[in-house]
Amino acid sequence: MSTLKAKQFHLIEDLDIAALTLAIIERVENVSKATISMIRTWVRRSNDRRMLAQMNERMLSDIGLTRHDIDVEVAKRFWQK
Repeated sequence: MSTLKAKQFHLIEDLDIAALTLAIIERVENVSKATISMIRTWVRRSNDRRMLAQMNERMLSDIGLTRHDIDVEVAKRFWQK
């Protein structure tokens, strides 16, 4: 293989590695963003359920919920909708 062809081959190989590296970085970034979003949702659910559990009967009536509705909601795990 001539020197020029060898250099071209390495250049193409380097570009392939760079493209693959970029694709991997983008994928990791997307997974990280999705994970952070999921954790935020879990924290929000947990906080919302804690606040609901602290409401009195008048407050629940104002928002159209019963103590039973809240008991069912509060019994759910943080990952459950």
